[in-house]
Amino acid sequence: MTKIAFYIVCIFCFTSCKNNNADAAASGEIKSGEEKSTNFFPVTTFIKGQISEIKKNSANPLKITTTGRHTDSAWLKMEDLQTELAPFLQPLIDTANLTAIFSEKKFLDQTLDAYTFTYDPLNTLPDSFHLLHWDVYVSPSEGKVTRIYMLKKLDSATKQQLTWQSGKWSKIVTLKTTPSGNTVVEKEQMIIWNF
Repeated sequence: MTKIAFYIVCIFCFTSCKNNNADAAASGEIKSGEEKSTNFFPVTTFIKGQISEIKKNSANPLKITTTGRHTDSAWLKMEDLQTELAPFLQPLIDTANLTAIFSEKKFLDQTLDAYTFTYDPLNTLPDSFHLLHWDVYVSPSEGKVTRIYMLKKLDSATKQQLTWQSGKWSKIVTLKTTPSGNTVVEKEQMIIWNF
């Protein structure tokens, strides 16, 4: 599964990172008219593949939950891992189903040393659609996905962020908007599987 994911990332990077201005890409400059592509990286398949690898390694992940000033940790059962990450496995993120709703922008970010693929809605999303934004970071030297960031809406006042550090950990942050308009961190859950 690792080899397949690696080849998919390599093919995706080599075919979609080409643009008409190679000098701008090499220098890391962001141009206002960034090229759009219809080859969305299959984020859901990638995360499911990472979950399968975690299960294969047979080492239970450590889950650290922080609510306010209280932090608690516990070993996560393998059968509960996919349940914990379920909100970020729907909708299926791939080229087939989201190109009509989201646009892709890509550039070489030299500060992060990564090709950054950013996905935002083309128009206002319907209230029933919860996925708001996602980013994929690919190492230019290795051609591998290093990080994924996703933002979902749970309700009108609550959002969740997922940061997925490939092969190491994931972090889910629940954000709440208060009646005064401030955004506060309600809860953080970090799942670590590579110690």
